[in-house]
Amino acid sequence: MNMPWIIAAIVGLLVAAIAIEAYVKRNKRRTLSQSQPQMRNGNRKKVELGQEATDLDLVEQAIKQNQLLEDVGRRFSSRNAK
Repeated sequence: MNMPWIIAAIVGLLVAAIAIEAYVKRNKRRTLSQSQPQMRNGNRKKVELGQEATDLDLVEQAIKQNQLLEDVGRRFSSRNAK
């Protein structure tokens, strides 16, 4: 075989491998919320004084609500994407 044919075959195999990998991974998206660490519920000490003690429950409620809304949105978006 000639050297140009060998190089063309290697380039062709490389392009085929890239195309196969892209096809396999095409619908696997990872959202930002999936890469966040899990919340620790019982390990945090309650702060008795200061603004932190009054606002933490409201913040935790907002976080839970946002996660719920994101899960619902992800369900509907994955149904429409197919």
